[in-house]
Amino acid sequence: MSFQRRFRNLLPKQIRVTDPFWSVWQDTLCRRTIPHIHQQLMETGRIANFERAAAKSGRFEGLFFNDSDVYKWLEAAAYAQAIRPSTEVQALIDETVAKIAAAQEPDGYLNTFIQLKHPQLRYRNLAALHEMYCSGHLVEAACALAENLGQTALLDVAVRNVENIRSVFGPGKRVGYCGHEELETALVRLAEVTGDASYREFAAWMIDQRGQRPSPFERELEDEEAMAVNDHPRHALLRNGVYNGEYCQDHLPIRQHTDVVGHAVRAMYLYAGATQVAMDRGDRQLEEALERVWQALVTKRMYLTGGVGASASNEGFTKDYDLPNLNAYAETCAAIGFLLWGQRMLEATGDSQYADIVELGLYNGALSGIGLDGESFFYPNPLESRGQHRRTPWFLCACCPPNVARMIGQVGSLAVGASEDELWVHLPIGFETELNLGGSAVSVSAKGEYPWKDDFELAFRLDRPTEFAVRVRIPGWAEDVSFEVSDDGEPAEYQDGYAVFRRVWKDGDRIRANWGMAPTWVEAHPMVLDDAGRTALQRGPLVYCLEEHDLGEPPQNFTVEPATPAEAVPATDLFPGAVGLRVRGWLRLRDFSDGLYAPLGTSDEEPREARMIPYFLWCNRGPNSMCVWLRHTEAVE
Repeated sequence: MSFQRRFRNLLPKQIRVTDPFWSVWQDTLCRRTIPHIHQQLMETGRIANFERAAAKSGRFEGLFFNDSDVYKWLEAAAYAQAIRPSTEVQALIDETVAKIAAAQEPDGYLNTFIQLKHPQLRYRNLAALHEMYCSGHLVEAACALAENLGQTALLDVAVRNVENIRSVFGPGKRVGYCGHEELETALVRLAEVTGDASYREFAAWMIDQRGQRPSPFERELEDEEAMAVNDHPRHALLRNGVYNGEYCQDHLPIRQHTDVVGHAVRAMYLYAGATQVAMDRGDRQLEEALERVWQALVTKRMYLTGGVGASASNEGFTKDYDLPNLNAYAETCAAIGFLLWGQRMLEATGDSQYADIVELGLYNGALSGIGLDGESFFYPNPLESRGQHRRTPWFLCACCPPNVARMIGQVGSLAVGASEDELWVHLPIGFETELNLGGSAVSVSAKGEYPWKDDFELAFRLDRPTEFAVRVRIPGWAEDVSFEVSDDGEPAEYQDGYAVFRRVWKDGDRIRANWGMAPTWVEAHPMVLDDAGRTALQRGPLVYCLEEHDLGEPPQNFTVEPATPAEAVPATDLFPGAVGLRVRGWLRLRDFSDGLYAPLGTSDEEPREARMIPYFLWCNRGPNSMCVWLRHTEAVE
C-alpha cells in the first residue's frame, strides 16, 4: 500500500473532548499535572539553567538533556491552554518562553548544558549529548504554541536554532545526526507549520545518512575531550570492540532494517519521522522497510499492553519473544513513541491495524505511566509486581512525566482526522468539532462511554445537504458489530477496517454503532516463556490485571478458571464509570515455610473470587503485588 496522507489529525484547539473518560484526564492535566510539572522544573533547576545561560554565569543543574523536559512541558501546556484556558498557565508559558529566548546565542545555538559547562564541545558528541534531541523538542513545543495558540515567539527561537544546525550539517557539509532521534519528526512538523519544505528535506537527509559507513559516531569515539564528558557511546555502540550502532539504530541504513533494535524510544521516534518523510514521496523501498519493522515488532516484541522495550540494560529490545513480566521495562516514553509512530502509519495508509495499536498503547501501556492524581508517575511499566513498584512525583531522568502530559493533551487529535470530503473517527470517544466537509460547514458531535460501554453515536448539523464520507473504525477486538444510520440510506462499505458511509448528509443525521464488548481470555505465543501456562483478560481496548488489594493475597498464588465467564462489576471506587471483572479460581494455601519445594499435588487450594481491574489503574492504592498474566486451570471451551 503506497504511503499517501489520507487525512490530517485535528489540532487540540479544533476539537472539544466531551468524553466522560478522557474529560477526567484532561481536567486533571490542566488543574494538576501542568502546575505540578512546572513546579518540579523550577525546584530541580531546569528553568534556572536558561536564566544562567542568559547571564552567561552559574552552574548547570541536572542531566545534560534536561532542557528537553522544559520543552515537553511547554508543548503539553500549549495543548492544555487550547482545551482549558487558564491565565495562570499562560503566564507560566510566557515567562518560560522569555527565559528560553534570552538564553539563545546570537548565532541561534541553544543548549544550556553545553553553554554553561562545555562551550567548546558544540556538536562534538552527537552520539551522547542529545543536543539535537533537545532541539527537536524545542521545535515541537514551538509548533504546538503556534498552531494552537497563535503564539510565535518560541517558533522564532526554534527556527533560528534549526538554522544553526543546518549551518553545520547537511548535503555538502558535515554529516551528522543525533544519537537520540527526535529532531527528524520535529523537522517535518516545522515544515508544515512554516510552509518551508526544506526542513522536511533536511529530515529526510538525516534519516538517509543514519546507518551509512563510516558513521559520524565512529569519529566521535576518537575525540578524547568529548568522550571525557560522556563516554557512554564507547559502551553502547561497540560490540567486542567493533562499532555496531544498534543502540541508536545506526547499524544499517533504514531501508535495510528488518527488526526493531536498540533503545526503544529512539527507535520509535526514528520510525515516526521516517513515516512522515515517506508520505507522498513514492519511496516504496522505505515504505516496505517501515511495514516490515512494524510487523516484526507487533508480532514478536510487543507486550499485550502495547508496551515496548523489554530490557532495562539498554532501555530497549533484546530478541524475539523476550517479554518478561516482573522485570519488564516497557518505558512510558516508549509506549508513547510507539503510538505516535502508529498514528503516522495510520495517516499514511488508512489501515485500521495501526489504529488498533494506537488504541492499545493509549489505554494501557502509556496511560499506566501516570497516576490518577496527575502528579505521580511510572517510568517502567511492568506486567507483574511483588510490591516493589510505586508511583513517584518525579525522576532524576524525568522524560516520562511531561511526555505523558503532552499525550493526554493530544487525545482528540489521536481520535479524529479529516480530509476535504472525509471524516475519520479512529477512537469512539465523545467529542464536538466544526469542520468543512464537501464544501460545507459541518458540526459533528459524538457521544459514548468508551471504554466502559460499547454504544457510540455520531450526530451531524448542516445548513444544507452535503455529500461527504464518514469513516468509522471497527475496533480489532470487536466481534459483533452493528451500525444504524438515519433513513437507512446507502449501506456501508468496509475498507481497511473502517465502515465507510458515503452519502448526502442532512441536518440531524446520525450514525449509531455498537461494538459488542465482552471479556476475552487470551494466551501468548508459546515462545514467550514468561506467559507459558498463563492467560490474560481483556475487555474492549482494556487489558486487566489482578491486584493483591482485590484478592487479599498475592495474585502469584491464584489460579484462574477461564471456563467460568468473567462478570462485569463496578470499579467506580477507582475511577468514574469504571468496570471491573469478577473472576473465579483457586488460591494456593501452602506457605512453604518448611522449605522451597514440595511434592507436586500436595498443596491445598480453596475456591476464591476476585475483582480484576484495568491495568492503567494499578498501583493507585499504594504498592502491592499485581499480575496481568495469571495461571489457569484449563482452556476456554
